[in-house]
Amino acid sequence: MFKRTLNCSICGREVEDYEEIYTKMQAPKAGMVEIKAYLINNSEITCKDCYKRE
Repeated sequence: MFKRTLNCSICGREVEDYEEIYTKMQAPKAGMVEIKAYLINNSEITCKDCYKRE
């Protein structure tokens, strides 16, 4: 099985489990279940450290 990882779009660092993140994304359609896959494919993820620097 493939492990889906979330990476910060600014620094490229892999986001740890349960770490606070910020995302810029469109709202998913009703019934969306696979949220992690949606975040990887359809959002811009920013880690807390990069978000504070902006």
